[in-house]
Amino acid sequence: MSKNSPEVDQYIASFPPETQKLLKQMRKTIRAAAPDAEEKIGYGIPTLTLNGNLVHYAAYKNHIGFYPAPQGLEEFKEELAGYKGTKGAVQFPLDKPLPLDLITKITKYRIEKNLEKGVTKKKAPAKTTKLSDSEQVSNHIKKLDTALGDTVEAIRQIILNTDKEIAEQIKWNNPSFYYSGEMKPSDPKEYKRDIVVMNLHKGRIMLVLPSGAKVNDTSGLLEGNYEDGRRTVVFKDLEDVKSKEKALQSVLKSWLSLVDK
Repeated sequence: MSKNSPEVDQYIASFPPETQKLLKQMRKTIRAAAPDAEEKIGYGIPTLTLNGNLVHYAAYKNHIGFYPAPQGLEEFKEELAGYKGTKGAVQFPLDKPLPLDLITKITKYRIEKNLEKGVTKKKAPAKTTKLSDSEQVSNHIKKLDTALGDTVEAIRQIILNTDKEIAEQIKWNNPSFYYSGEMKPSDPKEYKRDIVVMNLHKGRIMLVLPSGAKVNDTSGLLEGNYEDGRRTVVFKDLEDVKSKEKALQSVLKSWLSLVDK
């Protein structure tokens, strides 16, 4: 199963607790039915893709909207007869249990149809595949000059090897690293998942820890005294990275130990 999308985490966290509970049930059910699908935010709502858009879902004032495309609704129209809806969506009231078995069946039906579509279009010219987060980071590093790229790659590997729940992406136009595991809902603007963001402006190698102030760093690695809680680490070159490797991993492990799960 692909990793949970932090953007979907943030979407769910923006709703009241009871609505969050239903959204989490939807997410768990759909992801179990479509373990190979990619999760993302599409059209501003949680979306699953597998050989194209698979299903979407969203929360509203009085219902959870489920969007399995018109064919998904038509196939199960008798079982959905008790729910309000439109041509491409069905509404599940917030005050009633979600029909999780039905949601599973509809999702699997949509997988079947999407895969059939893939076979039909097999001979068509291949479209450019969207790069994964890790591939985007690799491409970003490849564009740097050799010395800088080698140093950045070394830092990248140190961070990723610290813990399996550290993931990577391009954020703010630079490689960044975030916590991908379970975490209590929070305000997305607090950036509680963000561990490290690289700042490579004009060849300088700086790591910015948005919430680094909470780490009890006895090594002296972290610098700065910003009111917003940021702390930084600056590396001169590859040798400097190697000399600070243990201290950096110690700081990262300390940060992870403070995650509010």
